[in-house]
Amino acid sequence: MSRVIRLQMNAEDTCRILSSCERQEIKLSALLAAAALIASHSSKGIPDDHWEKYAVVTLMDCRPILDPVLSSDHAGFYHSAILNTHDIKGGEDLWDLAKRVHSSFTTSKNNKKHFYDMADLNFLMCKAIENPGLTPSGSLRTSLVSVFEDCVIDDSNKLHQVIGLEDFVGCASVHGVGPSIAIFDTIRDGKMDSACVFPFPLHSREQMQELIDEMKRILLDGTT
Repeated sequence: MSRVIRLQMNAEDTCRILSSCERQEIKLSALLAAAALIASHSSKGIPDDHWEKYAVVTLMDCRPILDPVLSSDHAGFYHSAILNTHDIKGGEDLWDLAKRVHSSFTTSKNNKKHFYDMADLNFLMCKAIENPGLTPSGSLRTSLVSVFEDCVIDDSNKLHQVIGLEDFVGCASVHGVGPSIAIFDTIRDGKMDSACVFPFPLHSREQMQELIDEMKRILLDGTT
């Protein structure tokens, strides 16, 4: 099954992070992916000079590039994906790594890689569906982390109060095939409130909570 942990920050910390991203000219998605890579490497307790290879999948909305162009509120799933791998060692600087993640994605996007990588990802998904016992816990991972190129900006709606809606998250399942952690980055009422979805029991809640907490610490320590 898929389980969810929320990465939440107050308005002040969120504003500081978004302002830092704007100054560095990178997107929040790249910063979140970089924090996840650093936290994952450090969680293994391996020497700093030991390199690990991790994959990042970035999903992008293709509606603006279709012909005819579709509006952002057009119903349906119109996302494509770009897969990039990164070699990580201990002691990585958050912003240097975020710039690498952002640069590799931008280069791939400019080279139309989002039209090619979907075939590989779809192949992996099909294999997972055809062979549910192929990997431990019947789970095939496409990457360490997936993020969306552009975060969702969501503000309170009076209709929510009318219907008695107190809280909600937007996410999708990742337990059959997908990343170890899927980050549905959202800014709600000026505060970061991202749903982080992970496959269970492949990963435990305790393990992933430690990872999310470390990501949050890295983000807060790395922004001024």
